[in-house]
Amino acid sequence: MSEAKFDVTLKAWMERSADRLKTVAPKTEDPHGRRALELAVDLLEGRLVPYSQAVREALAEGEEAVRASEDVARAEVEVEVAYERLYATAQATYYLAVADASVDAELLKERLDRGMPLPPSAFRALGVDRTGSVMGTALGYAEEALGAEHPVVVEAQGAQEAFSQALKVADAENADAVKAMQKLFAARAQARRAYVAARQFVDAALSLDADASIRQLMPAITTMYDSRTAADPVLADPTAPVAGDVVVNDGPSADPVPVVEPVDA
Repeated sequence: MSEAKFDVTLKAWMERSADRLKTVAPKTEDPHGRRALELAVDLLEGRLVPYSQAVREALAEGEEAVRASEDVARAEVEVEVAYERLYATAQATYYLAVADASVDAELLKERLDRGMPLPPSAFRALGVDRTGSVMGTALGYAEEALGAEHPVVVEAQGAQEAFSQALKVADAENADAVKAMQKLFAARAQARRAYVAARQFVDAALSLDADASIRQLMPAITTMYDSRTAADPVLADPTAPVAGDVVVNDGPSADPVPVVEPVDA
C-alpha cells in the first residue's frame, strides 16, 4: 500500500518547518518572539512523532489486510475446484446407482438436488459469503453418498477448512486495519492542528520583530489543498511563497476536509 499524499506533504512540511525555525529562533532578538518560535518547534516535533507512527501502522495493517484478502481469493479458487470435482463424482455415483432397477431413482435424485443444487458454474458465482454455506451442504451430502473417506470428499473438506480459516484471518486483519485508520485520522487531525497553531506562534514572533517572512518559513496549510499542487512543483514545495497566502486566518474550521489521494511509496 502507498502513503496518502496529504500525509506525505504534511509530514514533510512539519519536518522542514521545524528545521527552519530552529535556525531562525536563536537569531530572533525579542525574547518573547524567540520563545514563541521554540514553542512552535516543540509543538511540531511533538506531534510529528505519533503522527508518523500512526501512518506507519496504518500502512502495515493495510498491507496485511490486502494480503489476507489475497489468501481468501486463492482459497476460494481451491474450494471452487474441489466443489467441481465433488459435483462430478456425486453425479457419476448417482447414475451408477440408478442403473440398479431396485433402487428408488426418484428419491436419490431428490437427495442429490438438495445436497448439490448448484452446478459448478453457478457455484463460482456465489461470492465468499455463500460459498462456505453451499459447500458445507454439499459436503454433508457427499459424506453420506460417497463416504467420508472418499478422496474427493477429503479434498473438499481440506479446501473448505482452508477457506474458512482464510476468511477468519481476513476478518481479523480488516478489523485491525480499520482501527489503525481510525488512529491515523485522529493523529492526522492533531498534526494538522499543531501545524496551524505553530504557524500562528511564528506569525506572532515575527510580528514582534516586524518580519513578514512567515510564508518562507511555513506555508499556509490551505495551500496544501490547492488543486494545482499535484501538478505544479512550485506549489508542491513548501518553501515556495504562495500568492494570496493567509497569514493568521487559517485555523482548522476554515479549511476543507483533505482529499486523501494515494501516491507511490
